[in-house]
Amino acid sequence: MVSTHLIIVPCHGIWKGRNPRDRDNWHLAPFQIEGNDHICFIEHLSTAYLELEADPAAFMIISGGETKREAGEIAEATTYHQLLNDLSLIDSNKDTKTNKDLVGGEFKSIQSRIATEVYARDSFENVLFSMCRFYELHKRYPTKITITGFEFKSYRFTQLHLLQALAFNLDNVVYLGNQPNPSHLSTEAKQKYFKELDHSEKQHAANVFAQDWYGIGPNLKSKKLKRNPFAKKHSYAITNPYITNFLNEIADDVKEPKLNQEIKQILLQSAPWTIERITQSTQLHQE
Repeated sequence: MVSTHLIIVPCHGIWKGRNPRDRDNWHLAPFQIEGNDHICFIEHLSTAYLELEADPAAFMIISGGETKREAGEIAEATTYHQLLNDLSLIDSNKDTKTNKDLVGGEFKSIQSRIATEVYARDSFENVLFSMCRFYELHKRYPTKITITGFEFKSYRFTQLHLLQALAFNLDNVVYLGNQPNPSHLSTEAKQKYFKELDHSEKQHAANVFAQDWYGIGPNLKSKKLKRNPFAKKHSYAITNPYITNFLNEIADDVKEPKLNQEIKQILLQSAPWTIERITQSTQLHQE
């Protein structure tokens, strides 16, 4: 069956191996520890797997680069994929099949519809680069996108990245989110935790991307450079000819970045998935 549905799993850490429910087996930032974020990571994978299993037209891409020097030259996405191959993960959700059920051909068949994207350094790149990777594999862009991630990041992924920056029709987007679980905190402390979490998301991510759609300003660019300690560089501008000019305009080596709207116009002129181009194509066919 033709793949038209992209399922994106944005990575948030690097798994070291062994029991994934033990936080010591993850490379985590300090702010990821209190909310037991690593458990959410496992749920992101298992939820995406269920979506993949339910839709023969779906293809899953796990996205995350080599972001941590202390972990060595291994991508977040690579370790997530290794974790997915550990069948104990698939059984971690009561709604999934058992390990025994997945040992045979069905699991292998589904695995052929899973790939990694190993260059993304932030949430915008998780989305854009996953679309680029999808094109590399299928020579088309997806018509539907599902993202599994943290619920408090849903606005950023859908409204800011997909709609504002990439002009992707949100009618064809599903965001499946969960929340951290600071289980050791009191009810009052949990309320404070989630209030601070929402504030941090707005101040340090959503508000910043609302001003810098493509992450090329000093603030977001410096964060990306820090998350690329091994200086890896993708080749999506070569493998995605429809959007070569767009990708070149948001590359790290651009000396004089264009304004958000100028960059978006470059995208709108060529990207097959944009709302404007699909509308124009529909009108032409109707005529």
